[in-house]
Formats: sequence, structure tokens, C-alpha cells
Amino acid sequence: MKRFFLLSIVWLSLVPALQAIEPPSNFNYEHLRSLPILDDGRYKPLDSYAGKMMDLITGRWKFHGHEPSAMLAFILADPAWTQIEMIRIDYHPLKQEIGLDLSRHYYSYEELQANAPLSGWMSRVQQKSMSGLAFTKIESAVAKIMNQMNDLLELESGSALTIVPPPGENDDDGWLAINESWGYPEETETKIKAAYESMLEAVRTENAEDFETHSATLKHLLTNLNPKLSIPFENIDMEVFYNQFRPFMKAWICCLLAFLIFLLSFHITRPVVYWTAFAFMLAGFTLSAYGLLLRALIAGWVPVTNMYESMVFVGWGILGFALVFEGLYRRRWFAAVGSALGVGMLILADFLPFDSNIEPLVPVLRSNYWLILHVLTITLSYSAFALAMGLAHINLALYFFGRQWKDLLNDMSLFVYWILQVGTVFLAAGTILGGVWAAESWGRFWGWDPKETWALICFLGYMAILHARRSGWLRDFGTAVCSIFGFWLVLMTWYGVNFVLGTGLHSYGFGSGGEPFVIAYLIGETLFVIAVFIKYNSMNQIASEESGAG
Repeated sequence: MKRFFLLSIVWLSLVPALQAIEPPSNFNYEHLRSLPILDDGRYKPLDSYAGKMMDLITGRWKFHGHEPSAMLAFILADPAWTQIEMIRIDYHPLKQEIGLDLSRHYYSYEELQANAPLSGWMSRVQQKSMSGLAFTKIESAVAKIMNQMNDLLELESGSALTIVPPPGENDDDGWLAINESWGYPEETETKIKAAYESMLEAVRTENAEDFETHSATLKHLLTNLNPKLSIPFENIDMEVFYNQFRPFMKAWICCLLAFLIFLLSFHITRPVVYWTAFAFMLAGFTLSAYGLLLRALIAGWVPVTNMYESMVFVGWGILGFALVFEGLYRRRWFAAVGSALGVGMLILADFLPFDSNIEPLVPVLRSNYWLILHVLTITLSYSAFALAMGLAHINLALYFFGRQWKDLLNDMSLFVYWILQVGTVFLAAGTILGGVWAAESWGRFWGWDPKETWALICFLGYMAILHARRSGWLRDFGTAVCSIFGFWLVLMTWYGVNFVLGTGLHSYGFGSGGEPFVIAYLIGETLFVIAVFIKYNSMNQIASEESGAG
């Protein structure tokens, strides 16, 4: 915290008031974005590092359409960045407290630096941080702003830009910042710093040709600076391609088109319409699989280690199960519901405040064998339960609008029951394999950790639904309702333990964010089921009266 205030004083004494401008949009950032950097214990391209910083500061990987490398170059080169409204603040109580316009989401560094009430809060948060006391919500929001402002200052100074390999035979001591002295021959260091300064001057003068030349020179000098280090250049280039290709965005666009065309196919029954929709859905599934494969190759482990990856994987699993059932039965409902849920999962993964960065694994997750068997199996069970939940909504909608689709209702109820069985099998296998993994990682098979406990509750809940359906205690309507409310157990196991409870040995998955969306979903589902139940009950009464009158 002291460093933050020192950097602020230095900045105020050096930076003149300038008109805010935007990063040049006609530059070729290829050389800059593929520059290697060692950040958080992992080799990555500068593109990924810049994206992570922009996500922390602005809440978006691309800010107002500008790619992260462009924003990074601009912040490094031109002090006018201080006037750009890029620091995202969403917590309304804090904005009210310090007098910020509640209708805005973004604020400039200058504006926040000059805000006297915010400065007072910062001083209190700094003192509380030194005492080791826990923050209130408003103090946590202030601390986040302090970190955002500090990140910007460190980017501008170059102290956060650790793109220089160390001169030794390993990088255990970390890479060096561009503004440091590195221990290489003076002539070599002079060339590198001259290329770096020339590149920044090209940004200031908006000279695209000079920028491309000097960024290429800087990359060449840095990547050949220490050949004794084993830098994975192929992985770095692959990660740049992954960032630029954006496979999951393309996947949800394909799935959205598939969903819309499937809806059309219910009215236009020509085979070409159906197969066009099926092709788009298959393309979305393939693109999702390709994106997951790229993340796995880049990171070196299966991509289900954080909430973002988990949501993407669940979306991919939903598409997979829907395609299998659609291929077997050709009823359109599987594909229509599956593509809609796939779109929802992929969009939510992008827009909810989940960390999408590829980061090093914590030690407990480095047993790839058990990670693949346990986590993938559990996650696939969530996909099956989500598909069953989606089909159950179709069932209840049919009940709401009448009973003229009796044959369709019977078929859909049977499909929901089958998919619940598939999900329960995967959940049982995943829970058992999780116990085996726990025995290897923590020395005990079961310890009633919150994640373990809720996984067991979820399994028992779905077993109760299946048993009640098999025994006749639940009929088609009750099974559909239980499929919807049963998914709440999945939400608690999958999201609630990590983002609400925040306790237990599964601490690597903890986070925050998305609560308003979850609460809105739960309220919406409750109102939907109540509305259908009222209609269903009234229809039963009418049928009973007509039967009695007859």
C-alpha cells in the first residue's frame, strides 16, 4: 500500500494534463503480443498478460474493442491514459459514499485520484490492512480500486513488464522488468532499451511502420537474449492464436444459429432445414472441443480447474449429450434444448465475472490422472442434469398450454427420466473417484469437506428422484418439477460451495461474483413452477368435475 502512494506522488509531479486519446487502431501488434513473459510462474505471451491486466482493471479482455496489447502499448507510451475512463467500479454503496455518478461504470485515474472522499477511504483501508483486520464489503471495494490504480501505475513505469530473461541458466529468480538493470553486456542492454523506447515513440507519433519495425526488433533481441533457457515458443504462439481465434465465441454463435433454425424446423419440416441446424450445432460442439483442446495443450492439463473452464466444459457436455440423443431419436427437442443451453453456458462463461486466464495449478490438482477421471466425470454429470432440466421445462410448458400433446408429453417424460439416469451414473462414478483422489492427495477417502458433503447430497437427491419415479410416487409432472429443483443441488455443489460458502479443502476453486444472476435464476424458476402448478391443478379439477358430471 505504501508503494501505491509513493507511485501516486511521483506520477502527480511528472505527468502534465493532456487530452485523452485512444490507442492507434491501425498498428500490427503481432510481434508485441507474441513476446514471451514469465508471469505468475507460467510462460505466456504478452497478449495474455495484457489481457489479464485489462480484465482486472476494466472488467473486459477487450476494452471498447481495443485488443489488450494495444491498450498496454498505449499505457506504456502516453501519459494521456490517465484521462481515459477505464477503471471499472460496480459497487453502488461505495459510489454513493464517494460521490461518483451511479449511471457510469468506468472512471479515469485522474478523476479517482482527485476524489477526496476516496482518498480518505484509501487511508483507512491501508491502516486496516497493516493491522491485519478483515475488510467490510465497502473496504474490499476500495482495496480493489487501489489495486487497479496501482496496476496502472506499475504498467506505465514498466516495473510490471517482466519480459527480460535472467542471465543465468534457469529462471528460478524470476524474469526482469524492462526498466531494471539486468546484468547483460552494456551494448546488448543498450540495443534492447533503444528498441523499446523507439517502439513507444512510434506509439506516441502514431507511426505504424516504425512500430512494426521496432516491436519486431525488440522481440528478436529478447527471444535470443539467453538461449540457455527453454522457453516454449510453440506454446506461446499457440496461446496467441487461441486468444485471437476466440473459439468459444464462435461456438456460441453457431449454437445460437442452430437453435433458431431448429425452432424454424418445427414449422418447415423440410430435411434441409433440420440438417442445416444440426450442422451448425455440430460446428458449435466441435469449436468448443477445439477450444478446450487448445487450453489443454497450452496449460498442460485438462481445462476444468476454475469456474470459467468448468462452465465451458458443462456447455460442451450439454451439446454432446444432446447430439447423442438427437442422433438416436431425431426428435428436434434434444437439439433445440441442447443448443439453447449450450449458448447460455458459453455466454455466461464470457460475461460473468469469472477469471478466464490460464494460470498455474495448485499442487493438489497436479495429479492429472485423477483430475481427468474425477473432475471430468463429475462435470459431465452436471451437463446431463442441465439437459434434463431443460427438457423438463418443455414438459411443464406443455402442461401449462394444454394436454393435446399427450404423446409428446409421454415421450419427453421418458427422455427426462433416461437423462437423469445417465447423469446419476456419472455423478456416482465421479464422487467415488473423488474419494480415491482424496485418499491420494490428502490421505483419507472421505472427510465431510463441504464439497464432498454437497456432492453426496446431490447424488442422494437424484437417487431419491429416480427411486420415486420408479416406485410410482412421482409421475410425469412431478418428475419434471423435481428435475428443475434437483438442479439446484447441482448449483449448490458446483457454484454455492465455491462462491457462497467459501470453506473447505477445495480452496483452489473459491471465488466471488455472479450472485445476482443465480438469485434471479432461482426466483424465476420458482415463479415458473408455481405458475405451471396452479394451471396444472386447475386443469385437474376441471377434468375431475367433467368426469363426475359424466
